[in-house]
Amino acid sequence: MSPDPALSREDVHRLLTEVGAFLQVRGWTATVYVAGGAAMTLLFDGRASTRDIDAVFRSDRGQLTAAVREVATRHDLPFEWLNDRVAPLVPSAPDTRATEIVLPGLHVLVSSERHLLAMKMLAGRDRDVPDLRLLFARLGITSPAQAVTMTEEVFGTTYPVDRPPVDYLEALAADVLDGM
Repeated sequence: MSPDPALSREDVHRLLTEVGAFLQVRGWTATVYVAGGAAMTLLFDGRASTRDIDAVFRSDRGQLTAAVREVATRHDLPFEWLNDRVAPLVPSAPDTRATEIVLPGLHVLVSSERHLLAMKMLAGRDRDVPDLRLLFARLGITSPAQAVTMTEEVFGTTYPVDRPPVDYLEALAADVLDGM
């Protein structure tokens, strides 16, 4: 089993297509909301690969888990190559700008740039900084205040975890801008 695969845009699309095919053959359908690195890989040429697919499962978990495990076994991937660990960081507001990919058996919603930025600002990990640079450039963010405002607009008054201090978000955004 590959411990840490590098999944390209084509790999992600192919694997999701296989999940959909597994579901469709059984008369099932599922919906997932893809976020994190996989969303960056699907949306932008600036992100060559991802280690896994972080998603929110918006359908029967049992059916989807069976499909994910089957595809993992077929391709020697970890069983959590498609997982829902990102769910605690996803804004509660609907992502009306999400990109839709409709596959037989699987409906994929790919997080919008604004939602990706907010989630990556909330996570604030060192590994998120390159993605934040790309998102800042795409969204025209030129000041820490703009990044903080956008993050707060996306999350509104309901952060999925403790709301980070504004000073922290501003410092993160300043670090991102300094590296651009």
